[in-house]
Amino acid sequence: MKNRIFKTMLAGLLVMTCVFSCVTSVYATDDIDKQKEETQRAIDDANKRKTDAENDVSNLERETDKLESDYDSLYKRLSSINSQIANANKTIANTESEIAALERELEEAKKNEDIQYDAMKKRMVYFYEHRDETNIFVALLTSGSIADFLSRANMISEIVNYDRQLLESYQQLQLTIAQKSESLNAKYEDLKTAKGLLHSSQSEMDALLNGTSAELNAKTGELETAKVSVEEYNKIIAEMEAQMKALEAQAAAAQAAKAKEIADQLVAESEDTGGAYTASDYETQLLAATIWAEARGESYTGQLAVGSVIMNRVKSSKFPNTIPGVIMQNKQFASYPDAVNRGMALGADESCLKAAKAVIAGQRNGDWLFFMTQYYADKFGITGYTVIGNHVFFKIWGANEDTGVVETTDDPYTPTETAPPVEQTEPTESTNPSTSEDGVDNTTEQEPSTEEKTDSTESGP
Repeated sequence: MKNRIFKTMLAGLLVMTCVFSCVTSVYATDDIDKQKEETQRAIDDANKRKTDAENDVSNLERETDKLESDYDSLYKRLSSINSQIANANKTIANTESEIAALERELEEAKKNEDIQYDAMKKRMVYFYEHRDETNIFVALLTSGSIADFLSRANMISEIVNYDRQLLESYQQLQLTIAQKSESLNAKYEDLKTAKGLLHSSQSEMDALLNGTSAELNAKTGELETAKVSVEEYNKIIAEMEAQMKALEAQAAAAQAAKAKEIADQLVAESEDTGGAYTASDYETQLLAATIWAEARGESYTGQLAVGSVIMNRVKSSKFPNTIPGVIMQNKQFASYPDAVNRGMALGADESCLKAAKAVIAGQRNGDWLFFMTQYYADKFGITGYTVIGNHVFFKIWGANEDTGVVETTDDPYTPTETAPPVEQTEPTESTNPSTSEDGVDNTTEQEPSTEEKTDSTESGP
């Protein structure tokens, strides 16, 4: 009698301890989840701000490129104006030299004219003073012959014509020089006017160039600041992602601890979790959708194994006793609600529906209560499990069951064959387990990074 009372008290204490541990684990997990939600919101906000900063960088780069193009264009125009000013200065200098040369020629022509005019005056005076000798009539009367007369008359005429022609030549030269000088002076004035306009354009281009240069420097500074902002956000995001990974690791550890607590309570007990279950159409569809969400990429044997875990829990006293209760239990299946609801909306495929109906009817291919990827099973020190496809299935945490590999088959009645455990391959993208609160892992592949998680078979609880 005393032994029965003691056993009853011990059992009650064991149950209370389990409940307290589970509640504590739930609170710890909920706190971690809250931190994860806050961290994820911070990551999302930082990513949004980073995107805004990247957009600012893109806009500033376009504005900077335009300013650089404008600066180059203005610089080329200014260089052209400077070249034109240099050419104008050279042309003005040449024109000034030509004007000076013409002025010298004009002065020389005037001097020669004066000399010629003086010579002509002297000859005229001579003719006047020797009019008896130079008079044509006197020459006619005094000439010894007609030939002598003609010679003397021709000489007088040639002297007079020479003086006239030479004087006219000097006068024409002066007129030509004056016309050239006038033309060059007009050209000189035009050049000075053009040079003035060029200097005005030069000043304008200088002002535009300086303004563009200042604006370009300002934009370049803004661009560098925006780039620094992007880098800072990258650092912040990297730090928060590292924090998220740490929180995920803590959550995984808490989930694993709870799974072990539940499994430890089953060590001394042996429950019969087989048998059929009276399910409504909704429950059947819900179970099929959950199998689809967790194992649609697996063989029929793997799908049947996932269904067996769920129905074993329904039949176990440690879990809710309905299909919705097990599937919707807090933090047990990561595929719920998103992926499961998606499966309900789309409709599970024929294979998943077949597996759901089979386990509801009482068929099982194992008495397992947990499943996860082999990597995390080994990480948590689970020494007894059965490998089916990309999942490992087990009932007792650390039990001494034979570890084996079940060959996948579409025939649920085909006996399983055991083999040595497959070689462990550590994931390359993440070392965080994708487990539910009790250690269940519904992934069919190695755990993806946070950004790659979806509600498909690649996502875990």
